[in-house]
Amino acid sequence: MAAIDASVHRAEAFDLATTWRGLADEAERRRTTVEVHAMCAPSGLNVLQAAVGTTLRVEPAASDGRIPVSFHAPSEYGIAGHLAGLVEWLEITSPPSVRDHLARNGAALSQRYDPA
Repeated sequence: MAAIDASVHRAEAFDLATTWRGLADEAERRRTTVEVHAMCAPSGLNVLQAAVGTTLRVEPAASDGRIPVSFHAPSEYGIAGHLAGLVEWLEITSPPSVRDHLARNGAALSQRYDPA
């Protein structure tokens, strides 16, 4: 591969870190196929952030104290399985298909592990 002799001129206000973060965020949004909306208890926000990563968007708290959030995921089934353990803090509001997957997962867990 030959070296390029041309010099690069960047605008004074160019910030590589900010530009890179924007490109990485856009790549993540394009990689995902489902947008999930939910209400999260404040005490679960850090756990949710760890679970869903950089696509998490947080809105101001609602009147009941819960926090409206949204995030992107590669698949409905996959994100439902991933979030099932967060039921203590998280209520999925949309899409209905993710709620349906969660309900089926919950029923299957109850059937398998119910001591009765």
